[in-house]
Amino acid sequence: MDFQCEELIIEDGEFGCTITFSDTKTSEVQYKTAEEIMNSEEKYLLIQRTYPEDDDELDNYHIESSETDIELLSDEIEIIVEIDPKRFKIQFPGAQLEIGLNLTNKELKNLERILKSRFKDIQRR
Repeated sequence: MDFQCEELIIEDGEFGCTITFSDTKTSEVQYKTAEEIMNSEEKYLLIQRTYPEDDDELDNYHIESSETDIELLSDEIEIIVEIDPKRFKIQFPGAQLEIGLNLTNKELKNLERILKSRFKDIQRR
């Protein structure tokens, strides 16, 4: 397991959608000094889809983690996600991550709904 998710943040807006898994709660970060934040070993996974401005452009996917930073266009997307109540596993070109989950039923259902509606190109198992 790469890390245990302590906080799930989903931002769904007009220009895109972002899902962030973090091993640190946001409230804990506000009490750190600037030096502690810069030298932090926080683990996270960010999955982002931005919508194109023009109809003939492709959606843009961005996957960033404390381990890697990869940008994928929708025509070359090869992202596979496995999700259950205790873990989230994601495979994409160049990396594979597994995150432990401790989400409420509401958070888990919201995550599944967002993956299904906003990240249609991602294959789910």
